[in-house]
Amino acid sequence: MTHVRVYQNAVSDDLELQAGLKSINPKFGDFVTRVASEAWGLPLIDQKTKALIAIAVDVANQNHKGPGNPFTAHVDMALKQGATQEEIAEVLLFMCTYAGFNKVAGCFGKLKEFFEQNNHEPRRAAMKAATKKADYAIRDRNGKVAFYVLLWKRKGISSELFDEYWRNVHGPLCARLPGQHQYWQFHLDRDHKGSLWPDVPGIDYICDREDLFDGIAELTFESESDRQDFFQSSDLLMADEHNLFSKAIGYNTGFGNSITLIDGIPIGEPNGKLDALKFHVLLKKADGVSVADFRQHLTANFAPAIVETDAVLKLRLHLFDEIDNSRPDAAGVSHSEPLDKQYQAAFEIAFANPLEMEAFFASLEYAAAFKDLAKYVKQILPLQERSAYTFVYDSKLTLAGQCSSKVADLIVKVGATNQLKPDIVSLMNGKQVVKSGLGHYLQGVQHLGVTVQDMTQSLEFYTEVLGGVVVVAENNLTGDGMQNTLFQKEELDALAQGVDPKNSDIPSLRDAKEALDIKFISFGNTCVELIYFRDASTQNPHNSSVDRIPSHIGHVNAMHLSFHVKDDVDLNLFAQTLEEECQKRGMKNVVCNRVIRVKSEEERRKVALKYNSNKFWHEPDSSDVEQPEEDFGDLEGWALFYCKGPNGEQLEFNQATRTVKGHFAKAQEEYGMLNNASFTVLEPKSSQQSERVYATFSSPVNASWSTVWNVLLDKIENPRRYNPEAQDYKILERHGNSLLREMKVLNITVEEKITWNEQTGEIKHTLVNNPLFIGQAINAVIRPASNNSHEPVVVSYTLDWEAYNEEGRKMAQTIQASITQAVKQAVLNTKTVAEQQSNGSHTNSQITGAIANGSKPTAEKFPGTTTDLVKCLFSRGEAFDSEGFITFFTDTPVYQFGNFDVCLDKAAIKKSADAFFSQISAVYHEIKMMWEIADVVFVEMDVTYWRKDGSVITLPCCDIFRVEGDKFSELRIFMDVNPVFNPSIPVPDSASVFTISEGKRLATPNTMRLHFAEHPEAQERVKNGFAPKWSITGPKWPVDSPSADEKSAAQLKAVGELAQAVTAQDWEKVKSYLTDDIFYKVGSGEVVYGPQAVVDFFARTFRTTAIFYSHDVRKVWQEPDIITIEMDAKYEMVHSKKHVTIACCDVYRMRGNKVSEWRVYADMSPWQS
Repeated sequence: MTHVRVYQNAVSDDLELQAGLKSINPKFGDFVTRVASEAWGLPLIDQKTKALIAIAVDVANQNHKGPGNPFTAHVDMALKQGATQEEIAEVLLFMCTYAGFNKVAGCFGKLKEFFEQNNHEPRRAAMKAATKKADYAIRDRNGKVAFYVLLWKRKGISSELFDEYWRNVHGPLCARLPGQHQYWQFHLDRDHKGSLWPDVPGIDYICDREDLFDGIAELTFESESDRQDFFQSSDLLMADEHNLFSKAIGYNTGFGNSITLIDGIPIGEPNGKLDALKFHVLLKKADGVSVADFRQHLTANFAPAIVETDAVLKLRLHLFDEIDNSRPDAAGVSHSEPLDKQYQAAFEIAFANPLEMEAFFASLEYAAAFKDLAKYVKQILPLQERSAYTFVYDSKLTLAGQCSSKVADLIVKVGATNQLKPDIVSLMNGKQVVKSGLGHYLQGVQHLGVTVQDMTQSLEFYTEVLGGVVVVAENNLTGDGMQNTLFQKEELDALAQGVDPKNSDIPSLRDAKEALDIKFISFGNTCVELIYFRDASTQNPHNSSVDRIPSHIGHVNAMHLSFHVKDDVDLNLFAQTLEEECQKRGMKNVVCNRVIRVKSEEERRKVALKYNSNKFWHEPDSSDVEQPEEDFGDLEGWALFYCKGPNGEQLEFNQATRTVKGHFAKAQEEYGMLNNASFTVLEPKSSQQSERVYATFSSPVNASWSTVWNVLLDKIENPRRYNPEAQDYKILERHGNSLLREMKVLNITVEEKITWNEQTGEIKHTLVNNPLFIGQAINAVIRPASNNSHEPVVVSYTLDWEAYNEEGRKMAQTIQASITQAVKQAVLNTKTVAEQQSNGSHTNSQITGAIANGSKPTAEKFPGTTTDLVKCLFSRGEAFDSEGFITFFTDTPVYQFGNFDVCLDKAAIKKSADAFFSQISAVYHEIKMMWEIADVVFVEMDVTYWRKDGSVITLPCCDIFRVEGDKFSELRIFMDVNPVFNPSIPVPDSASVFTISEGKRLATPNTMRLHFAEHPEAQERVKNGFAPKWSITGPKWPVDSPSADEKSAAQLKAVGELAQAVTAQDWEKVKSYLTDDIFYKVGSGEVVYGPQAVVDFFARTFRTTAIFYSHDVRKVWQEPDIITIEMDAKYEMVHSKKHVTIACCDVYRMRGNKVSEWRVYADMSPWQS
């Protein structure tokens, strides 16, 4: 087909026209082109209309006569702009009314002569291109991949019942699965329509009766991950297949291999019969032809030829991937197809009517399309479409998807627009419109708080008079953390108004001038908290230290409302989510207090996530690291944060877990007994406790997303490592990114279908053939909601089983507590393994190599894993890192050191280690042998101790480790340690484990020194300040890390450049040398947090007091990641211009080449003199 160019400017773009004008006279041609181009370039009237107007002017002026007349030129211009011969004739007829019949008659003759002389077939093609029906093909462009399913009706049901059930029951069910962009059902006429198609020699049109299918389900997706989401959620759909299908053969198409080339059908989401004749045509590749050549011919020759004809209304082409026959059949429904019966492509073709179809078969375009097709295609199966139904369109449920095809048809016919309103749609779908609120995190109101004037009298009133039961009492709460938790917003408001918080009416808990006493009193279904501020020096005063405010409702009183957050919710993350949600809604006053002190709202916003809530227990990320766990007493397990409501009302959000949870439950029970009342137990989901087994737990993980994901994949293959309740597990089947696994949990045999999707970070465990429960568990890695690179990923595990018989309901009550504990332990074990791998205890390559593509099993134990753990544990001991030391143990360990008391928890181990480290200067483990047998490791070694007085003692030792998963459940150290503390006890050199026969001595392997020099995790720890003490004191052996000296030099250089930037008052550069959580303190002054606050402090000091302009360094000391500089700092006083020199010592703690802590020790009195 010849294409004729359509110009944007019918004069300036038409070189042929310009050449004709110049042939008359060059200057005349240039003049006409220039002037006419201006007129034809005006923007409001299109070029075609201007050309038709020009013809009308020619009629009025009789410009069709004589040589070189413009009439034929204007006709040619109109045709080039897409006008048809019929449209030009209509203009002439129109002009009859205004110019007269005689003038128009001559123009009609000239027009006929023009078309006869020019043999105007190319022009007719242009006319067709311009007048072709609208093309809607673009509406399918977002469906990048497809799932194309051929469906056979189940025997024993009629075609009518098949149609009804498929479109009214199965279709809406399928539509609710995630990921879909479009979902059509094509109901086909099973009578073979091959005879309608002209035979092409070499192509088979005959098909066996059993190979004729009854329908096609076509689903498109915007991405491969969306398609995988659909597949992994399709269990309920598969379970319904046997009701109407005997066979379902699904073909996938790759990215861009399902494409609509033309579509003149206005309706893209049909619900019934279309006013068109449509076929779905299946193609089998010719033998001996490659898939690539087959596809190339269809896309480069076959389809382009078809779209050139106007007879075809729609053409959509699919290029199929080979069927995955490993997919298991559903009950009674076959999902596999022999290779010789598989199709490799299909196309959907539509015609306006039978005449158009016959015109297509007789056209040159059909001949071109089918000319060489027999070289590439051996069989064609065309089936006529009876009707089509749409359930998902543009990633949304259609009306048929919401309420079935039949109901949708009724709604449309009646015109029931009320049925389309969101509230009715939501009601019919069985769910409410999803809102972004936080209600699903809460369990209700936990308590109301009131600040009291007299604690003794108030306690008497609420307990003796009203009958409440004391839950827990706590006295003498003081300190920075408590002050920040309760009053940070008020202090920031005071600072913003230029008022010193110390001069306001805010209680002073920070400096312990005042103390806080609290009492919780249970009234069964809620609690009252009595809050009492008093002079810290008086234990039981009868009057509060704060003022009374008016009590009538015309004043805001000192009460607060406390909401109970579910136990499994991370309170720090909840605080962040609450603020973000309220900010989106314009509630600017809803801000949450932080646990650490800040000086501005900007500082508050930048505080690390772990400081969002005040937790009364000890954990690795706890903000209150200085308070040992045993100090929390009855409040152990309490957590809270304060924030203001939108009207300034005081709100609290809390969790009551561990010890304090038991106190609340006991008080509630006691209150009920005393007052003959009963209450729902304070447990989440208690109303369904007898019907379900539900548990959920999550935890932040200091490891990369990919590391945690690989650990979760390993957990599939080796559940015992992570879940102590998993027994006798085995993999039954594997299918791509899914498998079937069986294991015993709490003496219940559980068969699960496990699927995983790396895009979403979810692993789903769906129960299969379970006699007691239905349901699933989801293990997930959750990326941080913010873009803050310092925020950790979160690993979560939620198990939700529902009992469906009486035996299951009884079992649910029996196993609930154990399942809850197992879920928690699995998450904590996953966290530990991921963090150890991230730190180098296990290299990621060991896991990723073993589970390539997420589908291969790992070994039951990584080779050398446990012995590597032992060395990592020793490295913590040699660095005196007791915190790191205890992370290698389970929560219920047995730790025995010689004849000392056995330690039975981590806190006791830490206490023992700290006590031992305090009595020596350094320790080194010279390992002779390590044996790893099953879950036990034996270590034979010499241990050398450097005493505080500089003396050295080496003792023989044997350690026995027992391993659970990736932690030590037991460590017994067999040695006589008394000589360490009693130098008078003699220890001969021959006592060494390296002594062999004839008193000879084996060469020492220097295992631990090599560990620090070569192990990636050990090297990283040295860089981060955890160097072994023997490298600092005692022998001062070098840690043979070639980068250590370079690192120290780079850090010293960074500190020097920081000083230069301060001198130059280049505050942006100063901030580039500070970490986001920089701690800065001068003498006994206030602590400053954050880079901006630090430079603000400098700028304010330089502006109001003194300018730092130079310094003379006296001496520099460097330890790993610590730089100490003794210097004379030089200042110019702002007002007097006097120069002052101050002797000072600056201590910098480094994180990489940035300063994380900066302390200045100096006598600043010269500034006042």
